[in-house]
Amino acid sequence: MGTIKEENNCVCGQCGSSFNKMFLLGKQGNAETCPMCGGELKTEEDNSDWITWYYYGYKSDNGKTTLLDDSPIDLTQHGDTFFLIKEFKAPPETAPGGLEEVKRILRTYIPDAFVYQKKEEPKVRCPRCGSAKVELMPKKFSLITGFATNQYDRVCVYCKKRF
Repeated sequence: MGTIKEENNCVCGQCGSSFNKMFLLGKQGNAETCPMCGGELKTEEDNSDWITWYYYGYKSDNGKTTLLDDSPIDLTQHGDTFFLIKEFKAPPETAPGGLEEVKRILRTYIPDAFVYQKKEEPKVRCPRCGSAKVELMPKKFSLITGFATNQYDRVCVYCKKRF
């Protein structure tokens, strides 16, 4: 059997599926839309300068902290540090758009890639000075019964206000 020529292959820009252009012309009459997702198909020669990128996650953080590299990492050497999340094709870092273009292409596969959430501010603040440094201090006894209680007061570290 003969092999399929590289020039007849096309790749979907959205889902990354690869198809033979001649097959698509025979089946659906055009080779511009992906039969899987409806995205735009590009011939492989359009992306001939693209390289393979590797998107890794740290195991200690369940993949919330990630790493993007243009060369594979030997996972056996790093032990339980990394795991491969996605391998994909994108332009090199020196191409126009740089790493931002690579991240944009990665987000077509993984929408929340490199989206960092802002840290929330503490909700409890001192009513006197507005400080967020507040500690819980146990109440020593109840004024009504005179016995020790299981209740706590919030105490501001800076102005010592109890609330």
